Amino acid sequence: MLEIADIVPGSAAEGLGLRKGDRIVSLNGEEVHDVIDYQFLVADEHLSITLLTREGRYRTFTLDKEPDDTMGLQFAPLRISRCRNKCIFCFVDQMPVGCRKSLYVKDDDYRASFLYGNYITLGALSESGWQRIFNQRLSPLYISVHSTDPALRSFIIGNRRAPDIMTNLRRLAEGGIRMHTQVVLCPGVNDGRFLDRTLDALSGLFPAVSSVAGVPVGVTAFRKGLYPLKTFTAREARTVIETIIRLGSELKKRVGARILFASDEFYIKAGLPVPPASFYEDFPQIENGVGMVADFLRDAGRTRLPARIAPLKATIVTGASFSPVLKNTLARLKRVQGLAVKLVAVQNRFFGPAVTVAGLLTGCDIAAALEGKRTGDVVIVSADALKEDEQVFLDGMSLDRLGELLKVRVFPARRFQDILALAKREGGRTSS
Repeated sequence: MLEIADIVPGSAAEGLGLRKGDRIVSLNGEEVHDVIDYQFLVADEHLSITLLTREGRYRTFTLDKEPDDTMGLQFAPLRISRCRNKCIFCFVDQMPVGCRKSLYVKDDDYRASFLYGNYITLGALSESGWQRIFNQRLSPLYISVHSTDPALRSFIIGNRRAPDIMTNLRRLAEGGIRMHTQVVLCPGVNDGRFLDRTLDALSGLFPAVSSVAGVPVGVTAFRKGLYPLKTFTAREARTVIETIIRLGSELKKRVGARILFASDEFYIKAGLPVPPASFYEDFPQIENGVGMVADFLRDAGRTRLPARIAPLKATIVTGASFSPVLKNTLARLKRVQGLAVKLVAVQNRFFGPAVTVAGLLTGCDIAAALEGKRTGDVVIVSADALKEDEQVFLDGMSLDRLGELLKVRVFPARRFQDILALAKREGGRTSS
C-alpha cells in the first residue's frame, strides 16, 4: 500500500474525497507498493481505485481520466535501499558531523535511480528487481561504472562479490533500457589505460549507453583511516580531457553522437576553457556537473541587458572553481546603470580547501566569508548549494537563517538571467 502524503487542491483526487493519510491499495486490481507502481498504473484512462482510509475502512472508486492525469496525489519519499559497497572514494565516508541527516544515507536503489537520477552500482539488484525494471520499462537508469575491469571495479567499490558490470549493462541493453553512466576517476587508480578500456567498452553499448561522464574524485579534509586518495593535478586533468575528447570525437564520426564527456571540474582543474554548449549535445548529464558552465555562459550570452535598473548593490558568492568564470561573465553587468555587483569566492572550510565547487558550499562558510563585509542590499548564492525541495544548505542552515546572520536579504540563483531578474526586482523594492 502507498500512503497519500498530500493532495493538490482542485484535483481529481480531492473531488473523489481522498484525504491525506489514506492509502492506495490497488489500481485496476494491481497492488500498489510504491510511487513507481502508482505512476505505471495510473496512466490507464479507466481506473478502479481501492483505498484503505485512515479510519481503516476499504473503499473503491471508479474514474475516467486522461492518461497524463495523475489525480493530484503526492507521496512521501521512498524508503531507500542501502548501499552494500565500501567505495574507496565514498563522499559519505568523508562527511563531517553536523550535516543534514539524509546526507549520511548511502543508497543503491534502482527506484531512486529511475525517479531522481541517483547513480547505482547494480550490485544490490535482486532478480525481482531486474524483472520489474523490464516489465515497467524503468528507463533511463543512472549507473556508476568506475571501471569495466572486474578486479579493479571490485577494489574500487570495496565489494569482492560485485557482479561483472559489463554483463549487467548488456542485460539492460538487451532489455531495451537506456543508461547514463559515470566513472569517478581517482588518479593512479582507474585513469590512464584503464580509462581507455572503460570508455571503449561503454561506447560499444551505444545507443543503450546514452552518455558517459568522467568526474574527478572529491577529497575532503575528513579522510582519516580511508584509502589514500589525492586530487588531480592540472597536467593529469588535461590528460583525462584529451583521452575523453579523442575517443568521443572518434565515436561521433562513427555513430553520430559523442556520448563521452569530462565534467566541468576537469576543465577548471586543467586551466582549459570549457567547450561550447553545442559540444554537450542534449546535456544528458548536466546535473552531474557536465556542461553546467557551458549552459551558464550560453544563457548569459542570450540574456539582453537593460540600460538601467533601480539602484541596487548585490554581493554574489560562489565556490573557488567557478569564481573566474563568473567574474568574467558578471563584467557584462557593468553596462547596467544602477547595478553594482561584487563577487566573493568562498573557501570551503566545512569540507576542506580541496572541495571548490559552489554546490558544496555551506551556510556557515558563506556567513564566515561575508562577516564584517559590506554586502549591499542583497546577497545571491548558488541554488545548487541548497536542498532541491527546501532552502537549506548542506550544514542544515536555512537561507532565512543566513540572512538573519548577515542582516541582509539572501536569494538563490542558478542562471545568469536569474541574477538579472533578481536585480530588477529587488532594485525596485530597495528604491521604493
